Amino acid sequence: MAKAKLLCSRPVKNGAAVRAGRKPCRVVVVADTCVSEQGMAAIVGRDKRYQVCGGAHGFFDAGELIRKHQPDVLLIEPFLEDRDGIRWIKDLATEFPRTRILIVSRQSERVYSERALQAGAAGYWMKNGSAVELLRAVETVARGEIYISPLITSLAVQRFARRADLPHGVDALSDREMAVFALIAAGRRPGEIAKKLGISRRTVETHFEHIKLKLRYPDAQALKRGARELLGAATSSM
Repeated sequence: MAKAKLLCSRPVKNGAAVRAGRKPCRVVVVADTCVSEQGMAAIVGRDKRYQVCGGAHGFFDAGELIRKHQPDVLLIEPFLEDRDGIRWIKDLATEFPRTRILIVSRQSERVYSERALQAGAAGYWMKNGSAVELLRAVETVARGEIYISPLITSLAVQRFARRADLPHGVDALSDREMAVFALIAAGRRPGEIAKKLGISRRTVETHFEHIKLKLRYPDAQALKRGARELLGAATSSM
């Protein structure tokens, strides 16, 4: 298990405070790898408006770290270790209502951003974005606003105009069905999915049937193939 790394157990110097003597915004970073964690911490930490209090790249260490620091802003990759990322966002938003949650992920924003925002996140930033975009996202959520990319803004307008360009039927899946669908795309078998999500194999098989019905897949092979086509590139690391 990866160990959480505390980055600011001591108070920062006065020079790190932002304008007019304000205290810096406290930030915790939770990523899927050590390299990703350290990279984002370095980018955010260079801006004197922010104090990076800690970083983790494991599910259990992340929970402990967040509870310890209760940051103003949490940068988090929620799809860790085959976890149901959307449910984790809901749990975090409930437990830490004053913490602004910014999702930082390689999972498709076309599929997951709306669900993440509905679950309680304040923004969704794709990891293929630039350092400037990351800081803009942090700044946006830190001041109490919602951060979404131009792509998601465009899709929202298209949806409003009834011309949504989304994978067929995916938006009709429940959050749990979406978690199952993502694990199917990652090549997990029903027994593995049941263990990962803490549900029975029978429940998983029921979700399989519901997903096939909603996405109009005729059989299990078509379901697996469709999952890989829609989500495979984004879930290969799950």
